[in-house]
Amino acid sequence: MEGLISEKAIRVADVLERIDSVNRMISVHTDDDFMRSQYEFRRNNFMEELKTYLSEFDLHLKDIAA
Repeated sequence: MEGLISEKAIRVADVLERIDSVNRMISVHTDDDFMRSQYEFRRNNFMEELKTYLSEFDLHLKDIAA
């Protein structure tokens, strides 16, 4: 029996969790430009990874941007 959640969906969820975690760290380091920039760099990398995974669902961030 196949899993209830596809591997593609699990990868998207994993990246979203990592982005959420990094966003919390960015909030913690509002007064430390160096640390904030490091976490923002990581978030940007995760966003690129998310774009790749979403494209596997034929979704693109520009399509869902509010």
